[in-house]
Amino acid sequence: MNWENFKHCFHESWHKKMQPFIESDACDEIYDFLKSESRRGKKIAPLSSDTYKAFMLTPLNELKVVMLGMCPYHTLKNGEPVADGLLMGCSKTKALQPSLEQFYNAIDRELYDGKADKSAKNPDVSFLANQGVLMLNAALTTEMNKAGSHIHIWEPFTRYIFEEVLFYLGVPYIFLGKDAAKYEKHCAPFSWIFTLSHPASAAYKNTDWETDGVFTKVNKILKDNNGHVISWLDDCPF
Repeated sequence: MNWENFKHCFHESWHKKMQPFIESDACDEIYDFLKSESRRGKKIAPLSSDTYKAFMLTPLNELKVVMLGMCPYHTLKNGEPVADGLLMGCSKTKALQPSLEQFYNAIDRELYDGKADKSAKNPDVSFLANQGVLMLNAALTTEMNKAGSHIHIWEPFTRYIFEEVLFYLGVPYIFLGKDAAKYEKHCAPFSWIFTLSHPASAAYKNTDWETDGVFTKVNKILKDNNGHVISWLDDCPF
């Protein structure tokens, strides 16, 4: 692929790291697949303009936490893709999805004793991306109404991100679900790694999603190392 056609998709801090992959045969294979699927009439989420949104909103030099999920939402609401390019983000439709609601409810219980205002549960998770949380999915696209259909296609890209970019940063990782957890082996030795079920699983089973205190632990790591913490609910200072 031609880097000049892609560099606008990434914050400039990612350019040096991302150009080699975008120009690789592996990237060509991803886009050959996506183009072929589109020609066959397959609908793909999110919109192409949102595919690399996580890399635009979170500058590489400001990255503090990596949170990896499975794949974008594969549903439509009012004729529009729910997926917005960020892990669990649903800002396009402004309707809180069950998995994100589970995420917020668990954060509320862990960090705010269940007292957070409902307005803090924002369908737009860019407030996390803007604080340095890379809100990433293991696959950046999916076929509409077919969850996980592009997981294998994006594997070379996601592996590259972990091995060639994130490996050297020394930040905490939070893996949500088994598809995300497969990337643990691509993290640097002695990394801070936390693995949880995906909130979508709790939403499907109609049970409460459990965080095991992970977000408290991550904030302590961040505070001890650089004095920062993440406000995991919008406008809810820790």
